Amino acid sequence: MANELGFQDVKAMTGLSVKQGNIDALMGMAQSNVYAVTAELQKPEYTQFFAKKHKNQSDSFIPQLYFMVRSHAPPHFKVMLQRLTRSIILRTSLNISGRGSKGKSRHRVRYYPGMPEFDLDATLFNYIQNGANYLKHSDIVGYERRQRKRNVVLILDVSGSMFGKLLLNAALTTSVLSYAMAKDFTSVILFNSEAHVLKGIKTQTKIVELIDQILESEAVGFTNISRALHRGIVELKKNPGNRQKVGILITDGDFNRGKNPLFMARQFPKLHVINMPPEEVKLKQTRGQQVCRQIAAAGRGYYVPVKEFDEIPRALMQLLAKI
Repeated sequence: MANELGFQDVKAMTGLSVKQGNIDALMGMAQSNVYAVTAELQKPEYTQFFAKKHKNQSDSFIPQLYFMVRSHAPPHFKVMLQRLTRSIILRTSLNISGRGSKGKSRHRVRYYPGMPEFDLDATLFNYIQNGANYLKHSDIVGYERRQRKRNVVLILDVSGSMFGKLLLNAALTTSVLSYAMAKDFTSVILFNSEAHVLKGIKTQTKIVELIDQILESEAVGFTNISRALHRGIVELKKNPGNRQKVGILITDGDFNRGKNPLFMARQFPKLHVINMPPEEVKLKQTRGQQVCRQIAAAGRGYYVPVKEFDEIPRALMQLLAKI
């Protein structure tokens, strides 16, 4: 019905949808005539509506609305929606990442006061070896957790035309990575026909800056996985040494530019793949799924398929807990 309404009618219906709190109707209006909806919602009186939705955490529609209106919205309205979207991403990613991935290895050390963990088998062995008369401090073997500096490059597919989903996923997964691996070395690469290093592995960048860069970028172009993997290898090589080096590729696998990515995948010490859903599922077993499996096998890593985009951040956390 909204498609048959004129500009002024859609504006009026938008105001009514907000007044009644009907988000489905609001988003339906935005899909039918985004210009009319933008013209209505940019009015100052609607600022309180968005602020209340964000405060009550009933704001899941805001990121989608932001991507729908950002190209033609007045600066003040775009900035408001972008700030709210950024806040939603930060809040969501912090909830997902929790305390972050462990990233700590256990080392056996001699006893010291306040030691939280003990190696019981090794302690009993020392006790018996020393005559089993009484337990000495030198018999006790403990564990000490030490931060394990890892090098991880996150490679995100932002090709195609899925309205806002790819960029929202990129911003959310980047934020999750930043929270979970705050003490490690990380790099973030976005790719379509080309590959762009959003964050270098030796660069310190604030999470809010990374999110804003993603929210202001475009999800367009073809898919060149090989070029993206090459840039990932270059980033990992910038930090030489024996630290763990891992690549995490998030893509639907349906590349249509560049060479076969398997050659570049083999160059990684370890390359994991999160297979995100394609834009159109014509067959249960798509070409992209096959490619993602092959890339993970070539990179000696895990293959993690997801059915929905909102599963990707938690899949990333599960991967980070394993490396």
